[in-house]
Amino acid sequence: MRNNDDEDPIIAKYGRISPEALLREVGEKRIMERLVFLEKAYNLFHDKWPGVYMNPYLMREAVESYFCDIYRLKFFRPVERINAYKQAAYTMKWLARIRPIQMCDGTGPDLSTIMVNGYFALMAGLALLDIDVDPHSDKWWAGYITETTYLLHYHSASIESLCSEMGVLKALDDAKNKG
Repeated sequence: MRNNDDEDPIIAKYGRISPEALLREVGEKRIMERLVFLEKAYNLFHDKWPGVYMNPYLMREAVESYFCDIYRLKFFRPVERINAYKQAAYTMKWLARIRPIQMCDGTGPDLSTIMVNGYFALMAGLALLDIDVDPHSDKWWAGYITETTYLLHYHSASIESLCSEMGVLKALDDAKNKG
């Protein structure tokens, strides 16, 4: 185990970067814009789950974690702008991990309420890509949403797989909207 920063090759090459420094670089304006977007996304579906609420502290934690990951990605790889699929994937990762949608006191823990954060993570990712989904109009979408919600709730999906899925879904959505 390393006990000295000088022995860590990443710190030796790039220096120590604190989350606070990363977030200052991102800026409060961008953080607030993402929080407002996610609050709007939450407001679109929360009527389906009357026994839940959005915890603003956990939502901010998810957004800040997202921006720290995106900043690190840009810092360690020679990219100027992260594509929309990665933005959606990282958003989904952190919403599913932090779970900012909480059950109200007295809410019975039925399975759909327990998995609401996985559902919210998926819907937010799709909304970032401007993919409009009606799970009641298409059997395939209903199955995909169920399976992906389960995956996001119970497993740790890789960013690469989420990014690829978002790219495929966007291409399918674009093709559907053209024809």
